[in-house]
Amino acid sequence: MGGPGTGGAAGAGAAVRELARAIGQGTVGLVDLLDIDLVVLGGPFFTDEVAPLYLAQIEEMVNAFPTARRLRHIDVEASVLGPEAAAVGAASTIFHAAFTPRLGGSALRRPAPESGRFP
Repeated sequence: MGGPGTGGAAGAGAAVRELARAIGQGTVGLVDLLDIDLVVLGGPFFTDEVAPLYLAQIEEMVNAFPTARRLRHIDVEASVLGPEAAAVGAASTIFHAAFTPRLGGSALRRPAPESGRFP
């Protein structure tokens, strides 16, 4: 049982469904904007207890509303990384930015002025 004013299990279920709908609405926008056909969910708040609810609600929403649904079915799956998905994604972004080769040199480099001296 939950504490005073929490609503117990029924209140928690309603809160999770409301959150899943909010995430689903945002996901609908991303699916239409980025033309993606797979949504992967994970992170510290995507636990085994709530995963089925999130997956069902979000998959229903992205396949009911987006323009892209007329072309194909959008799959919604749980990440194989589980709760560490967000941390791994953040780390990979940093590594990608640090180690990806750049074509054309540095964006900070400016051509030398005609006098041959740098500013």
